[in-house]
Amino acid sequence: GDGGGTWYIDLKNKGGSAGFGKPPGTADVVMSMSSADFVKMFTGKLKPTMAFMSGKLRIKGNTALAVKLEKLL
Repeated sequence: GDGGGTWYIDLKNKGGSAGFGKPPGTADVVMSMSSADFVKMFTGKLKPTMAFMSGKLRIKGNTALAVKLEKLL
């Protein structure tokens, strides 16, 4: 929404999980962006690679895992 928030995807455990709020464990990779750009990315109006290259998507931690996650986005 307009206020944004913190979401997580946990793929360490069988089946995986996702949710809103603080993740249940330490993250291997953290991605951050504005809520407006998040909506654009998930509606196909902004490609993850372009978001990263333009500075709209910031990545901390294991960038190799972030690249793998692009397939889910």
